[in-house]
Amino acid sequence: MIVQELEVPRPKRRSRRRARPVTPDEPGQVPVTRVTVTGVPLADPSSGSDWLKETLRSRERGARELRDATRIINRALNAVRAEARDPLVQEIGATKALAIRLGHGTGDELAEGRWSEASQLPHQPRGRLDDVDPQSRVAAVLAGRDDVHPAETLIQRARLDVQQGRDAEARYGLQAARAALREEPGPRRDRLLEELAAIEERLG
Repeated sequence: MIVQELEVPRPKRRSRRRARPVTPDEPGQVPVTRVTVTGVPLADPSSGSDWLKETLRSRERGARELRDATRIINRALNAVRAEARDPLVQEIGATKALAIRLGHGTGDELAEGRWSEASQLPHQPRGRLDDVDPQSRVAAVLAGRDDVHPAETLIQRARLDVQQGRDAEARYGLQAARAALREEPGPRRDRLLEELAAIEERLG
């Protein structure tokens, strides 16, 4: 995995300790991080071209390559979070990427974030997030008319752990979610128990 921070203008850092007035101008540009995840070695460029064509032709194969690359990145971020003791270091997903490219190249090219041949994948849909109605529950939570049950947070975290291959973490999270539902059932208890059971079934 090769991580590079692209050279773009950064916001000016100021050493002042006090707050300062600001104007409603356009925000400054911020750095963009490019992550290259390498795969298995190929014999020659023609093998790389064949691999790329076959992978792009198969939606399932392309999704698997993307999923495997994302898992590698998130394993690294998990280690960074643990070592930095910073819970705000979060995993990434394909929907958060500015661009996703699948391709092949020489070792020197890949080390520099370049390639011999690549294709940019279509923008990834956000899934269920697109179905969220901001005028319903989100507004109710912000207004104090509703809340997010602790088990909901734990279940979503367990779902992510399963997706990233962290089965042990998922099991511990689901145990905590069950305990939370026993102590504070809440109006969504039955639905949350169904979601919890579905994740447990995936874990086997």
